[in-house]
Amino acid sequence: MAAVSPPRPAPITSTGSFVRMAGSWRNSAPPTRITAWECPDNSASRWGYQQRDKAAMKAWEIGSITGIDGMRLAERADLVAGPGQVLVEVIAAGLNYRDLMVLEGRYGTPKPAERIPLADGVGRIAALGEGVTGWSPGERVIAPHFSTWIDGPYSLSVFAADLGSSADGWLAQQIVLPAAALVRVPDAMSDLGAATVSVVAATVWHAMVAFGQVQPGELVLAQGTGGVSVFALQLAKALGAQVAITSSSDAKLARCRELGADFTVNYHERPDWAAALLEATGGRGADVVVDTLGFDVLGETVAACAVNARIGTVGALSGTPQAQAGVSQGMLIARNIAIKGIASGSRAMLEAALDVIGKAGTEPVVDATFAFADAQEAYRHLAAGAHLGKIAITI
Repeated sequence: MAAVSPPRPAPITSTGSFVRMAGSWRNSAPPTRITAWECPDNSASRWGYQQRDKAAMKAWEIGSITGIDGMRLAERADLVAGPGQVLVEVIAAGLNYRDLMVLEGRYGTPKPAERIPLADGVGRIAALGEGVTGWSPGERVIAPHFSTWIDGPYSLSVFAADLGSSADGWLAQQIVLPAAALVRVPDAMSDLGAATVSVVAATVWHAMVAFGQVQPGELVLAQGTGGVSVFALQLAKALGAQVAITSSSDAKLARCRELGADFTVNYHERPDWAAALLEATGGRGADVVVDTLGFDVLGETVAACAVNARIGTVGALSGTPQAQAGVSQGMLIARNIAIKGIASGSRAMLEAALDVIGKAGTEPVVDATFAFADAQEAYRHLAAGAHLGKIAITI
């Protein structure tokens, strides 16, 4: 269902403050700083806010014990936006496979126990830091998880501000972000769709468009039915491309056909899924691949490719990031195939992807939604691998 825009923010001139209390907005005493905009007609709960009676926010932390069971719910002082920053009241957050890797200690260097996880989320601006212009309280926003990669070429320096990893993420009632990283959410996109879109949108745009240069009528191969692959299907269709997608589940493949997939392959029934795709496409193969399986099966991925294909490798679900590739160099050369590692994407890539799917009226696919208190169950649902598309957590 399309989201309805809330009342436009009205300036608050009262010396009192508005705090969040049990579904309605009221003046607090004693007066404190204003952290939200005026919300008339008792509509705060309608727009996804839950009020609280003191200046403290709740946040999940990864904890000192590795894994999902080590997560802990904590209370912290309300955040304040510094110069060039914005304070965002979080509406919902989204899970990515890398968030599970963070908990399991498989994503970069060890993280502090108090780190707030999750790279994806959506919220409304609550306050602007000094020097911030072009934004207003109440606007609905998202950001790339590399929050300092605004545009231009990739640099290793972006890992210093990686939401949910080297910097606190979205699994909290508030988050502070650089104003330069913000992207407005299309009006028609739901809160849950927006909460789950930033990582996949930036990544897929990088792989399929910035690198892959996909053209209308070309064939895009998306592997599996997780968040990246399903968004790749949706974006490719919005760009006029054909799509092939693989899965071990006939039910998931049927759902992908409903979303517009032109070719589907069950890789349990056809372990030689590259040959199956070539058969289905009359020997043509894929022009662009959004590779989520990784090097363990890169030989099969290359075998599924057309001449002049472009493979953007974004994940390693078939093994580990340390896997070695077993691929025919002769086939790579003979077919003139290009392979590129994709390290997510910039704010500009995210904004470009949202512009396309916003104009197409595309709503990101959310498989399951969990309450904030049940965040660990959301992680377990992700770990089980039974989902199609994305998993969201309401805050």
